Amino acid sequence: MNAAESASLQSSSSPGNSPAGNWLKSNFRWMALLPLGFFIARAIQYISVAKTPEQILWSCHISNLMMAVGIFFRIPWLIRISAFWQILGLPPWVIDMFNSGITPISVITHLGGCTVAMVALWVVRSERGSWLPSLVYFIILQQITKLLTVPGPYTNVNVAHFAYGGMKDWFASYWTYWLANTAVTAVVLWLMDWGLAKIFPKRKS
Repeated sequence: MNAAESASLQSSSSPGNSPAGNWLKSNFRWMALLPLGFFIARAIQYISVAKTPEQILWSCHISNLMMAVGIFFRIPWLIRISAFWQILGLPPWVIDMFNSGITPISVITHLGGCTVAMVALWVVRSERGSWLPSLVYFIILQQITKLLTVPGPYTNVNVAHFAYGGMKDWFASYWTYWLANTAVTAVVLWLMDWGLAKIFPKRKS
């Protein structure tokens, strides 16, 4: 984070002079405990209870950890990347919940993570161009996931091994699916970038 962006976070990017805004500005760093708690709760569930540690690599969970780091150390670009994936991951999670069932911890960590993301964006504001590092982040995470997990019906984390669901029949190979999926993801992230910049425009200094 450069000096200008740091100053922006501390002054013009603060949520105004209302009592609630001033309280949030003063206590923003401690909000990092929420996404950190979400990540730890899921890690305990996957590692100690479900015995499926690879599941913690899903982008929504890693994004909670990144959000905690971004908020605590006041790193706006890291907050923005994390927020993109908390928001983008919500619709697929809802679909999965209808197919596999709803658990309280899943509801808390996903809806909680998305709520923290929106509040954090309110503080640091959006910045056009954030879609590209958000895409690069996921591609890197996807390849790391591919290296650390094995293909299986319950281990296709971040669709790192094969196409999602019935889409396997739509493509001749995984890599054609990967290219199509990455292209669609890039377009969605760009649209989110545009929309979030309208919702959370930079404040004038």
